[in-house]
Amino acid sequence: MKKSTPQLRCTTKRSDFYHARSPWDVRCSIAMVFILILSPIGSVAGESVSSDSSESPTILEQFSPEVSAAFERALSDRDSFRGHAGNWILLSDEKMDFLADILPGGNLEAVNWMDATYLWKPRESGKSLEVLERLEGLDFIEFFIPDKQDKKTPRLVPNDPDFPSQWHLSNSGQSGGLNGEDVNITAAWNSYNGTGVTISIIDDGLDHAHPDLNPNYQASASYDFCDSDSDPTPSGNDAHGTAAAGVAAAAGNNGVDVTGAGFGANLAGSRLIACWAGDSLDASALGYMPQDIDIYSNSWGPSDDGATISGPGPLTLSAIENGVYKGRGGLGNIYTFAAGNGLQNDDDSNADGFTNSRYTIAVTAVDHNGVQSSYAEPGANILVAAPSDGDDVGITTTDISGSSGYSGGDVTDSFGGTSSATPLVSGVISLMLEANRNLSWRDVQEIIVLTSKKNDIGDVSWEANGAGHLVSHKYGFGVIDAGAATSMASNWSTLIPESNVTYGPTTTTLPITEEGGWVESQFTVTDNISIESVSIMVDISHSNRGDIDIELMSPAGTVSVLKSSNGDAGDDIQDWIYSSVHHWGESSEGNWTLRLKDSSPGVIGTLNSWSLTLHGIDLESDHDDDGLLTVDEINIHGTDPYNSDSDGDGTDDGD
Repeated sequence: MKKSTPQLRCTTKRSDFYHARSPWDVRCSIAMVFILILSPIGSVAGESVSSDSSESPTILEQFSPEVSAAFERALSDRDSFRGHAGNWILLSDEKMDFLADILPGGNLEAVNWMDATYLWKPRESGKSLEVLERLEGLDFIEFFIPDKQDKKTPRLVPNDPDFPSQWHLSNSGQSGGLNGEDVNITAAWNSYNGTGVTISIIDDGLDHAHPDLNPNYQASASYDFCDSDSDPTPSGNDAHGTAAAGVAAAAGNNGVDVTGAGFGANLAGSRLIACWAGDSLDASALGYMPQDIDIYSNSWGPSDDGATISGPGPLTLSAIENGVYKGRGGLGNIYTFAAGNGLQNDDDSNADGFTNSRYTIAVTAVDHNGVQSSYAEPGANILVAAPSDGDDVGITTTDISGSSGYSGGDVTDSFGGTSSATPLVSGVISLMLEANRNLSWRDVQEIIVLTSKKNDIGDVSWEANGAGHLVSHKYGFGVIDAGAATSMASNWSTLIPESNVTYGPTTTTLPITEEGGWVESQFTVTDNISIESVSIMVDISHSNRGDIDIELMSPAGTVSVLKSSNGDAGDDIQDWIYSSVHHWGESSEGNWTLRLKDSSPGVIGTLNSWSLTLHGIDLESDHDDDGLLTVDEINIHGTDPYNSDSDGDGTDDGD
């Protein structure tokens, strides 16, 4: 009888591959896998490979959201897998021995701190991607990503002798504070330092002869508005502006004194607050050279006594508006303002018309533990926080050269207040603008909202608004994060033009009585705007306005505290505009409720009128009437929202 040639017959199921124990079973299992790998999918004859169809969680779903998101980011760049010639990270429920047998050569290692995760180091990388794709298609591995090798760059540590004391830039706990409670800037310095960006310090003067300020000094953009000349040198012991300038943009890595946040930025000075200045002079300073100056840093404002409701005059308001709409070639100047140091007087930043403007960035302060500084005012208008003095630890920065100033030397370690937090934010913004010179003033605010770090996270002031943003009356959206902000800025797409819708003013008065608790007035908003900020103008008659509490509640239920009762014995609140950023990202559509309460008996007040203005992106507009929503033209279609025929083919974009 003629002998037949032995045939390889394997009946082991996929799920039994790694249970095979006899040499024959092992050879069958591996041989079958190699046939599957080397054959086109779907063309293998013979036994089919079955897989378990249970609905148990995937490997990825068993990791933390942060780890899962990191895998998802790597998977989204699948095109880059083609050129990878190194190691691979695999996720698989198969046993390691089985995977080692079916992978064609190399070394397989388990990632021992992660379940079902392996590192494969192929002996030859030429066909490793093809092999992995086949194994993925056959469900032997859940998915794979390249183990990319990135060059690690050490964080820049400036050689300035006082940099180790500047905990606000790099907090290692050197002052007894919490490690990491800083602005996360040292890694960002590897790419950006503010080069090409001009920061103007509007203050009591600037000692531009200081050896650590002079290298960055830009005389052509500087002015003394008190003495009407081009030299902003301070008088006597007026060291406030010089200290603020050092925080923002002292020259860095030059072996001299301290390091500024934007140590490569141009530094201009405007001497203004050293003298009594009226509306016209304030306007002149805040509108000075708007095509040459990018950022106006202001560490000043009205009194923080808790009894002052005051702000810019009409000329100054107009100058700021002109700056944001026409400055920087139409991108808009950036205005930072100190939120105020009046917490001990129950002051609120919303009582300051400079920080209350939606065109400005109101900056509050936290100490070296990331906790609200003892003086830092709250407010619904506050956008961001930054480190400053507190807990008996100050900020190290430049002082007037010589014996004048705070400390009788070129450096002081006792600067602070929101006066120091503000130029720190200005310096970080200079890095953002260097990363992307096309950022508008609204882009800068949006990026700060999206990237700021949540500090003191256990504090009860944090609230998730209707758009999911955590926001606080103490901290705004958190402490500014230079690394995250510059990273986002570098790939940012400009926001579509803003829309502004006003409801009111009301025409019926409303008594504010102490017996009935809250009294309410409401607008029903039919416009669908993605909110950036909200402005509320109120006119209230009351002989003791400190008795009044005022809140605004959005359709999403988010509450903005516009005013809390305090000891202010002044009369009335006349046509005052409160602002809030707490509704950022919420839809405007629905009922907006103004709530008022009189906290003390004896006096009855009256809400004479109020109006509501919503600022943001109109989600239902079609500016060029081409049948496509403006927001969709930018975010989905990539067409020009102001040109109905973007490609010039004679038909509307929507056709």
